[in-house]
Amino acid sequence: MTDIEIYTKEWCPYCAKAKALLRTKGLAYRELDVGGDLAREQEMIERSGMRTVPQVFINGESIGGYDALAGLNASGELDRRLGLAVRELTTIYDVAVIGAGPAGLVASLYAARKNLSTVLVALDVGGQVGTTHEVANYPGLGVVKGPDLIERLYEQVREYRIDQLIGERVTAISVDQRIRILKTASGRDVCGRCVIIATGAQKRHLNIPGEKELTGKGVVYCSTCDGPLFRGLDIAIVGGGNSGLEAAIEMDGVARRVTLISRDDWTGDHVLQDKVSMSATEVLKYHEPVDIRGSDKVTGLVVKSTKTGTSRTLPVDGVFIEVGLYPNTDLALDLLDCNERGEIKVDAHGQTGVPGIFAAGDAIDTHDKQIIMAAGQGARAALGAFEYLVKQV
Repeated sequence: MTDIEIYTKEWCPYCAKAKALLRTKGLAYRELDVGGDLAREQEMIERSGMRTVPQVFINGESIGGYDALAGLNASGELDRRLGLAVRELTTIYDVAVIGAGPAGLVASLYAARKNLSTVLVALDVGGQVGTTHEVANYPGLGVVKGPDLIERLYEQVREYRIDQLIGERVTAISVDQRIRILKTASGRDVCGRCVIIATGAQKRHLNIPGEKELTGKGVVYCSTCDGPLFRGLDIAIVGGGNSGLEAAIEMDGVARRVTLISRDDWTGDHVLQDKVSMSATEVLKYHEPVDIRGSDKVTGLVVKSTKTGTSRTLPVDGVFIEVGLYPNTDLALDLLDCNERGEIKVDAHGQTGVPGIFAAGDAIDTHDKQIIMAAGQGARAALGAFEYLVKQV
């Protein structure tokens, strides 16, 4: 019998994603809530060596956090460890949608409503919105939590006959005459007459010494998830956009000292700038991080002035990285025309340069990245796919 334990805390979107992934595989687990329980929090840190949630254990073995669990699942290794049967696919779908953020969910919904056989392939459900604390500008909903918005969209998707492969990572797309083939990390192929790429974007890393080695040991990328684990400690937040400013606001009063570091002047919304300016956050503009110090945990961050070139070390226990996003388009760079940032170029119908392949959301070369725009682009791509298929008959 498999024993699965998962350390979580309330309103941790990555915890929710990890639990949802386990549920989609029909797996039972024991949830250990570290929120407000200092003894259990310390137990998690000692067992895993990590100061971030969730932390997953299978038969007492530390698997890691959500990314590690999702990676094992996408590669098929999790199924092999648990002795689960692999689902084989023989159907050629009208539309294969890659990604289950707002663009992918809406694209699936519109394709199904056009009576197209549809499969939704995604590493998880929600994308960036699934890890967003609050959304205040989605029409008709007022202020809503990101996961709640995703759940509303996903609930509509579940009303239709849409096959779902959640937990799969698509690694490449190929074309064989009229069929588009999705290659997955687990080794399965998914075939469709049309493909809609809605893979979104992910958080950018600093790529400096110490970052990779200390990820989860003081280097974190989600203040909402992991911020409470740094209560009473000194932290640095890197980033001057909305994400960095929001993290500074969230951590003010939680951490003992918060230092907000940005390479240039702030670029985030003025309302957020005003809130940070009125907080106890220490501001360090025109500096860039160059090295994260520590062995088993973060002990310091070396920053360099972009004006004078002088460096100094900030004694901190945590480094929160909030430096923007980059598109998840590696699967299509060799096939599709992309701009210098790796964003896919599309026409007014969401069509890429390859017939039958469409794209939507943060993966495409639009200037503004907004949830409502991604949803609209998902609908546009599905309608474009329908028109394309009608003309092929």
